[in-house]
Amino acid sequence: MKHSLIFSLAAGIFCLGSGAWGADLPTGYLVWTKGDGSDPASRKIYRMTLPEKTDIRALTSGLPAEDIEGQISPDGKWVAYAKAKLPASNYHQTKGWKLYLVSIHGIGDGREEIKIDDNGYWPSWGQDGELYYSQVDEEGDSEHTRIMRVSLDERGATLQKNEIFSTREHFADQISVINECFMAPDGSWFAGRTRGDESVSGVGAFTMNPPSFVLLAKAGSVGCMPQVAPSGTWGLIAGRDHGIRWGEAPSVADRKQDQQLIFPFDDQDLCYHPGIASDEQWALSAHSTDNDHDAGPYDLYIYKLNDKTATAPIALVEGCFNGWPHIWVGEPSDPPPPNPHVDSFLPDSYTIVAGQDLVLHWQTSFADQVNLDQDPVDPDGSLSLSPAQSQTYTLTAASSEVSQTHSASLAITVVDSEQAVIIEDFAIAPTQMVTGETAVLSWQVMYPHTLGLNDEPVPPAGSLEVSPINATDREKDFEYTLTATGHSGPVVQTLTLTVSPLKQGLDDRGGCMCSSTGPNGWWLTGLALLFWVRRRQGHVSAP
Repeated sequence: MKHSLIFSLAAGIFCLGSGAWGADLPTGYLVWTKGDGSDPASRKIYRMTLPEKTDIRALTSGLPAEDIEGQISPDGKWVAYAKAKLPASNYHQTKGWKLYLVSIHGIGDGREEIKIDDNGYWPSWGQDGELYYSQVDEEGDSEHTRIMRVSLDERGATLQKNEIFSTREHFADQISVINECFMAPDGSWFAGRTRGDESVSGVGAFTMNPPSFVLLAKAGSVGCMPQVAPSGTWGLIAGRDHGIRWGEAPSVADRKQDQQLIFPFDDQDLCYHPGIASDEQWALSAHSTDNDHDAGPYDLYIYKLNDKTATAPIALVEGCFNGWPHIWVGEPSDPPPPNPHVDSFLPDSYTIVAGQDLVLHWQTSFADQVNLDQDPVDPDGSLSLSPAQSQTYTLTAASSEVSQTHSASLAITVVDSEQAVIIEDFAIAPTQMVTGETAVLSWQVMYPHTLGLNDEPVPPAGSLEVSPINATDREKDFEYTLTATGHSGPVVQTLTLTVSPLKQGLDDRGGCMCSSTGPNGWWLTGLALLFWVRRRQGHVSAP
């Protein structure tokens, strides 16, 4: 790119007096999409270690796919991104995208790309392992977005997924297009690319409760790629020939909007693909002179921020297609590789007759060394056996990257003749509770072939903590069904857990919260109120 030499020299002058070249760069990781400008399927997520700009590696696979929009998790452990397995894909064809995760250390050595089983794009991280993303909602004549939230466990597995907001439902009459929605970490507002009349085109700042819209920044007819800063107090937009512009969150008093952050280099320079470092001390921008913003080439530059004023640019990567940058600031050695895990270890039957074959099935994640008892096996696989007597098998997953291992065992019962399957015990304690409390399910089953608790496989003997949430204003029943298949089966039993909504009582200011539920609730509440009043009058001393 014609600007590269000029601004590399400018960056070098800017660094004079600071020691080595990398002294003016943050410590941590840069993640970005790199590939051939003419071939979207060549674009993969890459990682670079800063400040030395070393250890450049592809984090995602070489399959024919386009990987874009990488965002590093706040702890530096994961990279969320969108993947399209389409020949000649285009990132505006957002219905074809699916969400993925990959370790900051990439694939290999047991690590792999993790698919979040849903269509979506434009990921952004929330708090406590939550990930937000956009889904296209094209109902009617307008293009709008369903904002989704998924909760992840420490291994990147999906715990819960749900829609939290529909821009079509709340803003279709006001704004014709809202997409590329980037959520503030606390989930209180999001930045979204907008299309409509001149008053709304650009990037808007949207609150959800109550639904409202204010302008974040304008950027002409091609403004896009909104980002929200980790603090949630401001966000920015790429505006092509308008540079990179920013605005403050809706809740900020005397908020600023449509402010210039990064200027184009000259009249031919176009700015796309902005980014904000995790410490908010750095901004990023991709620069090009190519009007086809799906092709490039793009060169990535980093800018030190001083109260949202950008200093002189420093070139990070140049040539070919370089876009969607994100920087995580921290010690590169801190985010550990994910620990190996046995995801499932199941037999085709827990009970067999002597002489029958038994097939064991297993799946692991982040493991490159897996043993079934003492024998090495593939990380995912199955094995046919013919045990002569009852036996327990143990599968152990290990990784050459970490010292921690993970094991799972299953007990197989071998009988001389078919025995009827029996649920000997299936209990829940307590049977009634308040939202936020925990109940324990326990069970014991004899001679099952397979066993499922609410259709999820479980072993013949075990226990499980449950804590269902009652979001209603009255009691709600939750059912748990144990289904055991086997000889003379299936056998089915169902238990009911009654959950009451959480109710706050009166604060007696002596450290006691008195509930107004239960058979004695009303007179206890009245007694607490009388105690509080008399204490305020000086008649009762605090305990």
